[in-house]
Amino acid sequence: MMASLFWRLMPGVCVLCRSRTDRPLDLCAACESDLPRNIDPCPRCAGPTPVPGGVCPACELAPPPYEAAVAPFLYRQPLTRLIHGLKRGNGLLEARVLAHLARDPFHEAPPPDVVVPVPLTWRRRVARGYNQAALLAARIARPSGLRVDYRSVIRVRHTPPQQSLDAAARRRSLRGAFRCAETLAGADVAVVDDVLTTGATAAEIARTLLAAEVRTVRVWAIARTPPT
Repeated sequence: MMASLFWRLMPGVCVLCRSRTDRPLDLCAACESDLPRNIDPCPRCAGPTPVPGGVCPACELAPPPYEAAVAPFLYRQPLTRLIHGLKRGNGLLEARVLAHLARDPFHEAPPPDVVVPVPLTWRRRVARGYNQAALLAARIARPSGLRVDYRSVIRVRHTPPQQSLDAAARRRSLRGAFRCAETLAGADVAVVDDVLTTGATAAEIARTLLAAEVRTVRVWAIARTPPT
């Protein structure tokens, strides 16, 4: 009640269309309805599948090392504007909006023991000034009081921008790129990222975690890149 009154007295501004909104979110209802939803994706990789609710043929043949992936949106306009905004400026507003939008899909299953953001190399971290996955992880974890571990998984090797590589090249470039401390042994871990494209980064982190005796790994991404 008090929160609703506050937003009516001090309305926010929609991050996409810049209109005033009295919702407890800086995104108007019209812009939220325009966001591209990822409908009936594969539960293993969050990609398209010919059978709603079923596992896609690719995961049937070669399942990824993570147990499940959730990506409630497709990486299309206007969601791409929110993702781009997350990586520019300080990303705080976009992280809050995106985490709110993904809150229910991420928390449908039993909660993980710990949330781990996909780490950046020190070079990219310094260039950007922050890790957008860490911003998302903090906002996603806050409502449920989940623990976020920012230190146990690190990126030990710089890799070229993944957008410029095909799936096979991504897998090759990421081999051995991560290291995991033994502090996560036995834990159920949710790996958080902004966009899931080929799944190569998530798969390499999952393999690294499982080698460190993590019990299970799931992936939480805001968006899945649609097939071309």
